[in-house]
Amino acid sequence: MAPINLRRQRTFANFTKNPVEPRFIDFDDIEYSDTFRTCSICVRVDVKFPVNPSGDKLHFILMDKTGAKIEAIVAGKDLVNRFNITLHMGRKYIIHGVTMRPNFEELECRYIQHTYECSFNARTFVESLSLQFPTYPKHLMPFQEVQRCPRNTFVDIIGIVVHYDGHERIGGYPGAEIHREVTFMDMWGKLIVFGIWGGNLIQNSYRWSTTEGNKSIVLATMLRKDCKYGNLETSNYTTLAFNPDHTAARALDDIRQKIIGGLIDMKFVQQFIEWRWAFLASELSTKDPRHRMYTKKARRM
Repeated sequence: MAPINLRRQRTFANFTKNPVEPRFIDFDDIEYSDTFRTCSICVRVDVKFPVNPSGDKLHFILMDKTGAKIEAIVAGKDLVNRFNITLHMGRKYIIHGVTMRPNFEELECRYIQHTYECSFNARTFVESLSLQFPTYPKHLMPFQEVQRCPRNTFVDIIGIVVHYDGHERIGGYPGAEIHREVTFMDMWGKLIVFGIWGGNLIQNSYRWSTTEGNKSIVLATMLRKDCKYGNLETSNYTTLAFNPDHTAARALDDIRQKIIGGLIDMKFVQQFIEWRWAFLASELSTKDPRHRMYTKKARRM
């Protein structure tokens, strides 16, 4: 019997897989073939909403490096706790292992309008990122699309300030709040009204007081759709930019100059505002906190 050689080296099959390069994607490049596949994204957390009362769902609004936005959903208490601690509003991250999927807004409320949304899972992980991001969102919603949005949807818009109403106190003492309504006009002459509350009114009080005379161009983000009053309302996440350096603002500047020069008849703006006041005064319940405000305005016409 041959002696056993104890120095013989054992060989093993190498089962180690080659590392897979992360597949990065920008939000405007998402196609249906990308859905339900994992990818990596470079984002800034534009908005972080509070965790729902059950503690099992968390929503984010993410902006990619091109300025496009998408809604991200985290479901499950363990994942919610993890990403609630990990992700902070205003900071930039590389997020790996994200799944893109069609927007489920018909089944459950979504905060913004987008064809797709993204979700996190147990394999999703985060790295910090140092990269310059756009100051303003890439896509701004046309006024006619705002009208079709469901209640409480958040939108980003831009327009020329063609009417700046006086301030009103809404509600009873001691919870009364100061409120103003501003009317925007787009490049096609369509009008939209949004109400300004709280900090967005106080912090920019001087700028707002000069907007109507100067016909300022204002870019407003994260305005909430209010179907009851037929307008938009500022939220805790709203940001305002006066005469911003944005492609859409440059397109509006020629119209702005014509309005200042008296080349465009703006009587239709006052007609629209008076019609809206009369309509809301007749339709709102007398118990509604804004009924008195609209009734008083309608009587002044």
